[in-house]
Amino acid sequence: MKCFKHQTAEAVAICAYCGRALCPDCIQSPTAARVVCSNDCTAALARKAETFSHLSSVSQQLLQKSVQSLRASAFYCYLCGGLSAGAAVAAWFMLPLPFLIYFAAACAVALIVSGIWYSRAAKKQNPD
Repeated sequence: MKCFKHQTAEAVAICAYCGRALCPDCIQSPTAARVVCSNDCTAALARKAETFSHLSSVSQQLLQKSVQSLRASAFYCYLCGGLSAGAAVAAWFMLPLPFLIYFAAACAVALIVSGIWYSRAAKKQNPD
């Protein structure tokens, strides 16, 4: 491969930002961790790294909000499951209607199982 600027020289590196082939004369800083062909590419790489670090902090915030949402969902499932279980017990003593008793009990079981599922999901996603 030939250098993009000096068509007769053999390329020894490729710019980390734009992908141009570079000969030893075109490399700006041979001791740098990333080889670039110009100051523009150096600045662009710095902006790109800054953007990625910002995105990383945003993704951490989203993960924390997701865990909070899962915990809140688990709490509400437990609360509604408990209320449904209480309604099933009250229906047993006050309104001997089998459908109402079974329906309230089934809702209680489904909500408590959902609360357990949300709690486990929150523990898996928790970065702490």
